[in-house]
Amino acid sequence: MYLEITDMRTITDANPNVWELEFRNSPVTIGSGSDNLIQLPDINVAAHHATLQPMGDHWLYEPTTRDGDTKINGEVVGDKTEVHDGDLIEVSHFSIKVTLDAEVQFELPDPAKVDELAKIRQYPLPPRSEVRRADADIGLKAARQKVLAGFAAKLRDCRDLAAVLEATVAMLHKELSARVAWMGVRKEPSGPLEFIDSRSEQGTRIDEPPNFETFIYRCLTRQQFISIPRTGDGETQSVIALPLLSNGGAIGLIYADTRRRTRVFDLADLDFVTMVALLVTPLVEAVLHEPLGKAEGVGGEALSWVHEVRAKLDPQQLPQWPGLGVAAYSRPGTDSAGDVYDVMKLPNGLAAFLVGHVTAAPVRIVQVVAQLRGAFRVAGLHADPPHVQLKAMNWLLFDEDDPCRVDMAVVLVNPKSGAAEVASAGKIGVLVIDAKGAPRKVVNTQTPAVGTTKNHDYAGGSVRLHEGETLALFTRGWTTVCNETGKALGEGKFVETLCDGFGQSAGAAISELISDLTAFLKKGRVPDDITLLLVHRPSG
Repeated sequence: MYLEITDMRTITDANPNVWELEFRNSPVTIGSGSDNLIQLPDINVAAHHATLQPMGDHWLYEPTTRDGDTKINGEVVGDKTEVHDGDLIEVSHFSIKVTLDAEVQFELPDPAKVDELAKIRQYPLPPRSEVRRADADIGLKAARQKVLAGFAAKLRDCRDLAAVLEATVAMLHKELSARVAWMGVRKEPSGPLEFIDSRSEQGTRIDEPPNFETFIYRCLTRQQFISIPRTGDGETQSVIALPLLSNGGAIGLIYADTRRRTRVFDLADLDFVTMVALLVTPLVEAVLHEPLGKAEGVGGEALSWVHEVRAKLDPQQLPQWPGLGVAAYSRPGTDSAGDVYDVMKLPNGLAAFLVGHVTAAPVRIVQVVAQLRGAFRVAGLHADPPHVQLKAMNWLLFDEDDPCRVDMAVVLVNPKSGAAEVASAGKIGVLVIDAKGAPRKVVNTQTPAVGTTKNHDYAGGSVRLHEGETLALFTRGWTTVCNETGKALGEGKFVETLCDGFGQSAGAAISELISDLTAFLKKGRVPDDITLLLVHRPSG
């Protein structure tokens, strides 16, 4: 038996969705579930809709459900029906043309296709999942069009990948009422997703969404656009997952889900997220392959100038405190610049620390770095707490006509007790490594970056640095450092290597980190500025 299956929704396209299959002397199952021999990806088709049974010289159509929507040659069928040569079976949006001509010769499937079918079954989707191709037609309601217009305007202000990721997951989280909104990006259409961002209901960050490997295979490898109305698990209700498709292949993945017994995603939601991906992909490609100097239309001289100014502003000698050791490591990026850090001994004996990264035009970067350092030192003389400093810096730097973005953290530490006040803005690394090498994050990376939101009130937090523990502050440039093969270091690997130096003095920990990352720091490439500041409270 030879079957020609057509998705009638694509029949007017230049490349309609049509596939051809051959079966011999074995039952053929039909349904929306991925365990069927013929999977019809449509929420209106039951998981196990029907079976075609071989009956000697003819086949028998046996419906599993009685939905009244199936037709054979235009007639509604509800019971077992013989299928003859030339019959046309209609199931929802699909037509299945049957050919029983014994003289027709068919090519046997090659081993690669057999392996592919096995892998499809390895990563199944729940029944009634909707699976689309990239060239499928979509539509948007007027309200969604306005949301996309506003999102597109916001994307124009995104000058690096971190800003693109943050803007996208924040918008999806809000618009879809999502339990989790997640996005991952890679530089080339192969390998792992190197840069990720996410937003959960609790404001925390997750490394991987549920069933991650399934969506990696189906969205990135097979380039499928997936909507699952009901997952059937105990935590999530609905899921949307789809790829970011560049000319060379899939360079990213967008994922969103809802909590159980809440919102159910529909095809309009899949259309909306598809449009989001279409808007985001060109910008992702641009910020990945057109670093600061190129994007601003300037050459290496401007970049060198930014690095030179920054080197003059960075502290030349770090103050030390009894019972508190401090060490720093920084290195200029080959493609981009913008890191800033400072350490100050306050009149009241406290230790003050600033680490940040400025994203702006080269001249604006130099201006902002100088303003940040000046504001930080004046605030220290006034004993301003960290969250007050961030609010003041935001008021100083916010300018719609000359925008900038500052991802930063300010920390005040009491050297005697280890008590610390912390405030952060945007994507900045701040964590405490305990005496056993376990890290704990102490900031919320979902807070708006300084200079991006007018009159934002930043919240402060507190943490205690116990004996034997180390406070680490670092910029996001560490995640982009690559080895000789072009593989990015990534946040997970960086934090893991950083934690391996637990219990040591700040200087010794940095030396060990540099040694452990030789393949990246000495033999590889550092595209963006990197800065690491360690504050260690020794035991005893």
